[in-house]
Amino acid sequence: MHNPRHGSLSGDVGLSTGTEARDRVFELVDGFIADPAAGEAAIRSARAALPPEVLGDLDSVLADRRISYRDGVLIQLGYGVVDPALDLTLRPEGARGMAQQLGVFLADRHIIAVKDAYQNIAKNTDRLARGNVPEFDRLLHWVTGAGMPEREAALGLACAAVAATARPVLPMPELNRSALTFARTTGLLLDLLTVPSGGAYEQFAFAALLHTLVASHAADQVRVETKSLNASDRSSFAAGDVQLATGSRAIEAFEVTANSWRTKMDGASKTIRDNDLSRLHIVAARPEGERGAVAERLAELAEDVAVLDVRQAVEVLTAVLTRPQRAEALRRLYEYLDRYQPDAGRVNLLVERLRDADLVERAGD
Repeated sequence: MHNPRHGSLSGDVGLSTGTEARDRVFELVDGFIADPAAGEAAIRSARAALPPEVLGDLDSVLADRRISYRDGVLIQLGYGVVDPALDLTLRPEGARGMAQQLGVFLADRHIIAVKDAYQNIAKNTDRLARGNVPEFDRLLHWVTGAGMPEREAALGLACAAVAATARPVLPMPELNRSALTFARTTGLLLDLLTVPSGGAYEQFAFAALLHTLVASHAADQVRVETKSLNASDRSSFAAGDVQLATGSRAIEAFEVTANSWRTKMDGASKTIRDNDLSRLHIVAARPEGERGAVAERLAELAEDVAVLDVRQAVEVLTAVLTRPQRAEALRRLYEYLDRYQPDAGRVNLLVERLRDADLVERAGD
């Protein structure tokens, strides 16, 4: 069973309501990950005990792509089984701290997570039933008036459903930093880029290397951000697949793709205008023989656009990192693949290739 990384909740001392609620949720999820049959039994029991309309609302929220509401239900139910007197349409004291810890807890277990559910549900208010998601609102009103057996059943079902989404991802191995020469690191990364991944390896390898470089030299000034593989720039409010940002403003944007550079050219000027950028970088497949075609296409634009070959960009970024920094970049690549794209096989392939390339620590090293 996993060991959850616990901490204090808003300065709580001792076994507070918030601490009990957190521990209850974490222990249930971990238990159901370790014993899927127990999770299935909890779901069957809840389906026999709860009213059909409640089950319908629970199923809807748990399956909703807006996973902040899923996490909000987990937390509110956790508080509800600890303190029957709470009005669960309101955010309990300490719940923001629990939400942040829940995000880390779920991510560590390879479950899609958000950093703080309440940041998205109700950032500046304690009132949670706000008419945005009717099923969520109805659940909070129902559980506030429900008895303890019904609350327990609902929490069991919710925790079991979330546990069932944990992906079978191999753990990131400890890397042998002394082995991470330029040749061996780029050999690994360029080999991954030959594997069709819908652009995942291209986007996240570039983002991981750039993140490590920037964090080593200018972490107090700018940060590197990337987004989910299938999220559009518009829906994620990002200027590009990868961007350099300061405060709330993107200052550099990179469109990264496994496809030809030509696929990103038509929207380049609009991206610059829409995001008030001074320039845009396209990191894509750009064969050496197409340098002339790139130059001709860029000459047609009034805006400042760069076109870089993704393989060469990976090589340059790797070259300027130290061996410990390359290890950090590979760990970051693992995290991005685990967090921002749905295919566990892509994460596992990275781990397998690291082992095959003899880049991991062995017993006695």
